[in-house]
Amino acid sequence: MSDFSDYFSVDSLMDKLNSLSAGGACELIRKALTLYVLFKSDEVSASIKVLIVAALGYFICPIDLIPDLIPFFGYSDDLTLMAALLSQLDDWVSIDVETEVDALMPNSCF
Repeated sequence: MSDFSDYFSVDSLMDKLNSLSAGGACELIRKALTLYVLFKSDEVSASIKVLIVAALGYFICPIDLIPDLIPFFGYSDDLTLMAALLSQLDDWVSIDVETEVDALMPNSCF
């Protein structure tokens, strides 16, 4: 997974999120933003941040297991990877993290 960390940057993450049609991708956007907010947190260890960067890099990377251009299924691998990582990071997803994610979510997702 470390190869995908080369694709991660805040700008490329925001570009990718902005390119999604929010109506059908709100869950994906929420998971990516939750990982991003955790990445910025001082409470999350460097080793966890490496995993977050790799997962977000995989999401951003145009070449992955299931190409993003495939309708309906293209982001399923990205969503699965982010969900699996977030299930391990549940202790760090506080009310403050959720509030920050809500503030970053597109209006069309509410």
